[in-house]
Amino acid sequence: MAHVKRLEKLTEDIHEREIYPVAFFSEAFDITNRIQALLHRMEVSELALFERQMKVHQAQIQSMGRLSDYMSSPSDTPSESLEIPPPALSPASPVPPVPSVPSVPPVTEKPATASPPPPVPRVTLPPVPRATPPPVPPPPPKRAAEKPEGWLNETIEKNRLADLKKAFTLNDRFRFCRDLFGRDESRMNRNLSDLNEKDSYEASIAYLRGQFGWNFEDETVAEFVAVLEKRFS
Repeated sequence: MAHVKRLEKLTEDIHEREIYPVAFFSEAFDITNRIQALLHRMEVSELALFERQMKVHQAQIQSMGRLSDYMSSPSDTPSESLEIPPPALSPASPVPPVPSVPSVPPVTEKPATASPPPPVPRVTLPPVPRATPPPVPPPPPKRAAEKPEGWLNETIEKNRLADLKKAFTLNDRFRFCRDLFGRDESRMNRNLSDLNEKDSYEASIAYLRGQFGWNFEDETVAEFVAVLEKRFS
């Protein structure tokens, strides 16, 4: 918690300043590494606690499974089968003879003659009117030509590059000050102000060649020059 408060105080101290000191980046980088180390130790501790809890839960589940197997196993002593004797039957009484019934001749009926159905009257349906097709809607008016998708981003980028002292990120500003201007912020700001007055990319490169003995094939120099090229593109 103390590291977080220290980092917050450093940020508040340079919030209103136009030029950030090099010492700020070194101390902020050191505090950030300490915070990351503390977070890593906390993560390892939480993982170890979670693993112990999982082992306890697995042991409880296994014990419950063994208990359910014991409860559902059949008994070792077989159940005795009970034999129920059949009920005693009383001697049957003699059945009286069934009297014979005289046979009755079948009655034959004459089939009834069905009368023919009445004729079905014809119904004349009126003609079905044809449906008129719906009117065709007029074509939509042509919209004005839209601007390309990246137009707004390009405008914002050009406005940001108008002042080179505000065109770099904090990391790039720290790196350029360290590698190209010998950690001298005042010198870097003076040269950036002079570059702001140049009206072309060629004039900016000529100025750099006259002021510094840079190797323009170096990666850091190439990134700095790329910002100037983007400024005049």
